[in-house]
Amino acid sequence: MGKLKFEYRMELKLSSPVTDHYFALRCVPGDSLRQTVTLTQCDVSPADYISEAEDSFGNLKISGCCREPHDFFACRIRGTARTSGMLLQKGPLHPMYRYPSKYTGFESEVRDFAESVQEECRRNAAGTDMEKAVCAMHYLYTHFSYAPGATDIETTAAEALRLGKGVCQDYAHIMTAVMRYMKIPARYVNGLMIGEGFTHAWVEVYVNGGWYGFDPSNDLHIDEYYIKFAHGRDYGDCTVDKGRFLGKCIPETEYFCECGGYQ
Repeated sequence: MGKLKFEYRMELKLSSPVTDHYFALRCVPGDSLRQTVTLTQCDVSPADYISEAEDSFGNLKISGCCREPHDFFACRIRGTARTSGMLLQKGPLHPMYRYPSKYTGFESEVRDFAESVQEECRRNAAGTDMEKAVCAMHYLYTHFSYAPGATDIETTAAEALRLGKGVCQDYAHIMTAVMRYMKIPARYVNGLMIGEGFTHAWVEVYVNGGWYGFDPSNDLHIDEYYIKFAHGRDYGDCTVDKGRFLGKCIPETEYFCECGGYQ
């Protein structure tokens, strides 16, 4: 059992005032079989109102609006979490996690890579879905390069494979697409990893009636050193912060993330 303290902070500076600013935040971790969360601070400002509810994927979402003119917006989430090992959640499987999505399509690049993964599974006698997921993670880790700045948030799994490099979001999209191509349900996850100063992305695979986590960009199983924010079919379903407003301006966003142990 791990004990982690965490903080997520986002500051949006606008070159000129805007109005009618609607926002949706998925940066509040929820409770599950592997994490129990105690929030110590949850501040969002400015805001005329704030509501908290589960979205259609079961994630905690903070929504709200600021209609008055403003040139600055910020949110700060702090708390502690008790975390444990691999099993994340038991329960029924929604069919949507079996099929391609916007960022995890079955284009030729994905199909070719998935066929190579399946050949690697055969060479390593990986017969169960769990063994295939582990094999896919190892194969992706060794055949794809971590390269910040090579891709952006709109890059699909196929586009990242074409480049041969990317960041954690790309690793997660590729592994999710490969698992689904191999008829193994999978979903995209974002959250925090101990020691990193940014949000992190990984994959959950549905095996034996439960979800298990895999971090392909680090070639690791999800353990007590991770805090989960949200999951979905791909990045688009669980964007950490999303918003829209009225006005012409140049936005500048700064992030601060911290995840570490405590006694």
